Order: sequence, then C-alpha cells, then structure tokens
Amino acid sequence: MEIEHRIDEPAKRVFMRVGEAPTGAEAARYIAGLAAGRPELAGWDWINDVRESRGVVDNADIAMVAEAFAAAPPGPCWTIYVSHDRNLDLWCKVMDALFQGRRLHRTALTPEAAVLLLDALRTASPAPSSS
Repeated sequence: MEIEHRIDEPAKRVFMRVGEAPTGAEAARYIAGLAAGRPELAGWDWINDVRESRGVVDNADIAMVAEAFAAAPPGPCWTIYVSHDRNLDLWCKVMDALFQGRRLHRTALTPEAAVLLLDALRTASPAPSSS
C-alpha cells in the first residue's frame, strides 16, 4: 500500500502521506489501525498529505476514522490536509461535524504551509493531550 507515516513524539504530531493507489477505505483502515495500536494518537494533531491520492473517500470512510478517534481526550486537535482540491474545504466542515468538535479539519497547499498553520493554531490553543 502506498501510505506512509511518521510520528513526531515531542510535537505530538502524525505526518501521513497517501499515494495514488490506496482507496479511501484503505486509507481510513490505515488511520484506524494506527489509532488502535496507539490510542493516544487519536488526540494528537495530524498532517495528511493527500495531493497524490486518487482514492474516493465517502461518509463511511470518514465515520470509520471518527469512530477510531472517539476515545480521544477533549480537544482541540487538528487534522490538516495537504491538497490542491478546493472542495476539500467543504469536506472539512462535514468532518468537523462527524468528529463532534473534538477534531477540527483544515487544508493547506504544501506540507510546509500545513506545519505553519498548525503552529499558528497551537499558539492559540494548548497542546494535545498525551493520554
């Protein structure tokens, strides 16, 4: 599968890249598997680079991740999607609702811009919980 991730323990961030081949369901299962293996990751910030992804994501895929992250401590925490898809901003609003405000979703055009955005959001809010 063309999905890779790295974990930045001190910053409590997960960086993930989804390549062209994985489906939305495969990416959702991958994320849910990471959260099952390390439940604290559900309360950390994520940067997901989906610029190469061609997988279609539907509500069931998002619901699977929301369920996997349901045990996260009260937020705020963020997922920043790196994408050139202008419609993803609308999906972010849907995801905010599915995650019931515990996780907020934003977009950025580059990984560097995603880090800067997350740093700015973190300046205004406390760091994610380590539990």
